[in-house]
Amino acid sequence: MFVLDKKEGIPFYVKIREALRAEIEGGNLKRGQKLPSEEELANQYGVSRMTVRQGIADLIDEGLVYRRHGVGTFVAFPHVERDHSRLTNFFETASKEGISVQARLLDLEVSPARQRIAKALDIAEGDLIIRIKTLRYADDVPVTLHEAYVPHVLFVKLLEEDLETQHLWTLYERYGYRVKRAVQKLEAREADHELAVLLQIEEGAPILFKERVIYAEDGTPVEFTYCYNRGDRYSLTVTLER
Repeated sequence: MFVLDKKEGIPFYVKIREALRAEIEGGNLKRGQKLPSEEELANQYGVSRMTVRQGIADLIDEGLVYRRHGVGTFVAFPHVERDHSRLTNFFETASKEGISVQARLLDLEVSPARQRIAKALDIAEGDLIIRIKTLRYADDVPVTLHEAYVPHVLFVKLLEEDLETQHLWTLYERYGYRVKRAVQKLEAREADHELAVLLQIEEGAPILFKERVIYAEDGTPVEFTYCYNRGDRYSLTVTLER
C-alpha cells in the first residue's frame, strides 16, 4: 500500500502523485511495471477517480509514467534526453544522466561511397568509405541504431579499433580531426520490420530519425550518419532565442 503524506492542507491528488513518485524512485515500482488501476487507487484512499487521474496526469507530464489506451498506466523507462543546442554524443549525455550505456557492433565494412554519402563527405562517388553499424543500449534496453560512414582515406586505422568500447569522436581526435560542429536533420518515422526487431519494439512504432554530417575544426567532413532512435526512450531539447 502506497503511503500518503499525512500533512493537512495538501490536496489529495498531490499526495497520491508524490506517493507514486516515491515508489518509482525507490524502486518498489519497477520500470515497465503496471500501476494499480485508477479505480483501485480511488477505493484504497477513498477519493474520486478524477482525483487519482489528476495525480497520475502530473507524472505522465513529467515522463515518469505513460498510459497505454485500454491497457493501463505503466512506469516509464528513462529517456535519453539530448540537448540539440549543443554538439554532444549519446555516451556523454547518457552518462551525465546516470544511465548505463553500451554499444554492440553489428557491421563493419569498406565499400564504395554512393552518391548521397559521397556528397555529404565531400569525396568522389565511388571513393572508399567505412560503414560502422552499431546498436546502442541504455540500461540494457536497445534505444538507437547508429549507422556511420567515414572516409576510408582518413580513418583506415578505425578497422583495427575496438568500436564497441571507444567512441568514434575520440578516435577522430586521435587521428588529428577534432569534432567541432554538425549539421543535422530530424524527422518522425515508423519502425520497419528490421528496426522493430533490433530495437525490440512493435513494427510501425514511432522512430526519431536523424541524418547528420559532422565536421572537424578545419571544416573537413569526418562522418555522415543515419540514426534511428526509439520514440519512447529518446527525447531532445533545443534552446531557442529571439
